[in-house]
Order: sequence, then C-alpha cells, then structure tokens
Amino acid sequence: MVRDSEQPTGSRLGTIPPAIALGLLVLGAAPALAFGIGGIPHTARAGLAAGGLADLATVARLLLSGTAPYSATFHGALPFIYPPGILLLLPLPWMAGTAHFVLAFALEMLIVVLAGVAIVARYAHRPGLGWALVAALGALGPLLVYRPDPAIGLLLVASAVAASRSRYVLAFLLVFAAGLIKEYALVALVPLLAISCAAAAQSRPGFRSLFASAWRPALLALVPVAAVVAGFQLWSDGGFAASQLHNLDRGVEIESLPAGVGLALAHLHQVTVSRGALGSMEVGGARLHLAVGAAAFATLGLVLLMAVFWAGLRPGAPPGLLFAAATGAALVATPVLSPQYLAAFTPCACLAAYEVGGRVRPMLLWGCVLLSLLTQLEFPYLWTSILDLARSGLLVLEARNLLLLLMVLALAVQAVRLRRPSIGASQAPTSGLVGVRPTIVPR
Repeated sequence: MVRDSEQPTGSRLGTIPPAIALGLLVLGAAPALAFGIGGIPHTARAGLAAGGLADLATVARLLLSGTAPYSATFHGALPFIYPPGILLLLPLPWMAGTAHFVLAFALEMLIVVLAGVAIVARYAHRPGLGWALVAALGALGPLLVYRPDPAIGLLLVASAVAASRSRYVLAFLLVFAAGLIKEYALVALVPLLAISCAAAAQSRPGFRSLFASAWRPALLALVPVAAVVAGFQLWSDGGFAASQLHNLDRGVEIESLPAGVGLALAHLHQVTVSRGALGSMEVGGARLHLAVGAAAFATLGLVLLMAVFWAGLRPGAPPGLLFAAATGAALVATPVLSPQYLAAFTPCACLAAYEVGGRVRPMLLWGCVLLSLLTQLEFPYLWTSILDLARSGLLVLEARNLLLLLMVLALAVQAVRLRRPSIGASQAPTSGLVGVRPTIVPR
C-alpha cells in the first residue's frame, strides 16, 4: 500500500474544510431536490439535468411489468444502451410513482453517494479524504443526484483502496461492478492489471507462473460478472449485445475535447449543433476537421494509457494515481465527453492527491473542485447558451476542458516519475513525490 507523506503539504490548502464540502453539497443538491419536489420557482435550469430520467422511469415501468430487458420495446424515446447494473437503481424510485420518480431517484442517489463516501473514507484511512470526495462530487451540482456516475467513481476509489491492500480479486470485482453500471469504467482494468502483474512479479519467478498469477484475480472476479452478462443475454434473446452496439452510432459531442478544438479552428462559422441518435448534442461542419481532431485525441489518450500501464508495473505504484490517470486518459480520448463522466474521474483524482502528498496535493484537490464547479456551470446552467454557440457558455466549457487536460497530463507525469526510483535502489524520490513509500500489505 502507498501511504501519505508524513511531511506537511506546505500550506493549509492540503485539505478541504468540512464547511466548504458541506456547502458545495447543499448548493449542488438542493436545486435538484427542489425541482423534484415541483412547484418551486427558479429550479428549471437544474431540471435540465433530469432530462434522461424520464426514459429511466419508462424502463423501470416496463421492467416491473414483466417486459424482457433490452427487447425491442424495452426503452423510451431512445434506445436503452446501459449495462444491466443500472437496473438495480430503478425499482425503488419507481415505487414512488411516475410523478415523484425524479425526486425519489435523486434521494436514492444522494443516499448512495453519502453512504459510499463514508465507507470509502473509513477503509482508506486517509483523514480528510471523505470531505474531499463530498466537495468534488457536490460541486457537480444536479448531476450528483440525477446520474449514477458518482457511484461509479466511488466504486473505482474502493477498488484502488482494495488494490493498495493487495486485495486484488475484490479490486477487480469492484471495477467490473462499476462497468456493469456504465462500460467506460472498465478503463480502470488497464492500471489494475499492471498492478496485479507487478505484485505477481515479486513472488512468482518465471513467465508462465507470473502470467497465471497476474491474471488469476481478474479471471476469478470475472466469473460472477460473466454469469450476469450471460443471463441478461439469454433473457433478452440476444438484445443485450445488440443494445451495446448502439454506442457505435455516436458522433462528436459538443462537450468533447475534439469538438472544442474544432470550434476554435472554425471560429464558430458554418457549425451545426444537432441531437444525435442517442440524444447527445453533436457538432458538425466541414471546417471543424472533426475526424482529424478525434484521431489526434484518441492517439493521445492511448499513449497516456500505455504510460499508465508501464508506470503500474513498478511495485508499490499508487493505485489511486494510476486509476485517475487512466480514467482521465479515457476522457481525453473519447469524442463523447458527457459531463457526468467527471463524477468518475474526480474521486480517483482526490485519492491520488492523498497518495502523492506534498505540494501536489492541494493542486489536485482544489483542481477537482474547480473542475466540478466549471462542469456544473456549463451543464445545466449555461447549457442553452452552449447549444446556441454563445461565447459566454463556450468559454466556460473550454476552460473546463483545458483544466481537465492539464490535470490528466499532470497525473500521467506523476505516474511516470514513479518509475525512476525503481531503476536504481539508491535513487531518492523526486521532489514532487516527497514521502511516497511503497509497502506491501499482506492479504
């Protein structure tokens, strides 16, 4: 396990005060809950984030009425493309009735997030991490309670904590569980496999035994997940696999990094914004050079993932740092950067801040808060101005994207720098990683 530095961070900014964390949580969740209650003025903007819940309510009704999941009629206005894990979150809100589904779903997610933060903070044994998680997630605003992605972020943090304690089967199981809610969470398998290989290399000499030992935890964790997937595939008469192929119908979303570069190159001339086949708002236009931009960012994301895997092969590499860098690399690479994806990245980045320590910690912690605040500002509060290509909304959006890119690059650099001490045993840690000491905790 990688422990925090025992040296001071250099300022009081190395932790997020509880008052600020609670304030961000209240300011973020209150408008969403008020919209769910209904009849409360000035909550319509927050309600924009609840748009997808109508389709989930339809899915819940059909599921509880006996309709086979992922069948031709198992969706609302849009195809149902989510993995089966999200179905566990729907029955309880549906019991509150159609009129109260939004409020019930929001309350359920709020409870899930608060309980998840409490559990993760307890077992991570990092004082202040819980308040950092509350602040980073609360700053996302209505997305905190209108999307399941905060649960994904907390599952990934829990997986990183399990990996730091050499509980690799549990770590893989938690990543797979997150992937059963939304498939993008599976990118965390890249650093986790590297960590597993590094641990196996210490105790299993020989390629064959090393390979078997490194992959055994992943295969063991995959058994129940594969059973769930196979069960839904049979139950849906093949509809589950077909539903996942709808993800190939996505274009370049206006919130993605390739879209931002394209908009800058085109100077907003001859740009169209339209709703895609899956409901996301996509951009188009001959002067955007979207294919080139998407390929460039996909290549950058792939390079970052390779660097993260290489860094994870060093024994004792901090799992939270690697998870954050890998998740961030996926956000850089994707042409579909929905704002709720940040709810999976920021919790891992908060854990990374505590693992790295030193002067890097406050930059990562407050960077996560600022990233979430900018995300809340662009969606839902400035969303209509972004769709209208108004500069006020686009400036906030691109500032968010620039900050995201800088944080991901910084995390990747920190991860790669961890490789250096392993080259020579006498080499001292670099200044940015003061106090990082790898120790292996027995099972």
